[in-house]
Amino acid sequence: MGYLFSHRLKVACDLLTHTGMKLDEIARATGFEYDTYFINQFTVKKGISPTKYRNITRKFATTQ
Repeated sequence: MGYLFSHRLKVACDLLTHTGMKLDEIARATGFEYDTYFINQFTVKKGISPTKYRNITRKFATTQ
């Protein structure tokens, strides 16, 4: 279960960085039934909210 959860978060990180999908769409696409649960778990595991993660990684991706 730990591997599956980690994989789902990795996919969510990729979607946050490389797509314009809304958070609820990303949550459902990565197997989370509720976007609030996704946001909570993402923030706990990554130490940053999905929106902040998206903003930071997009800035970094465009500068390369």
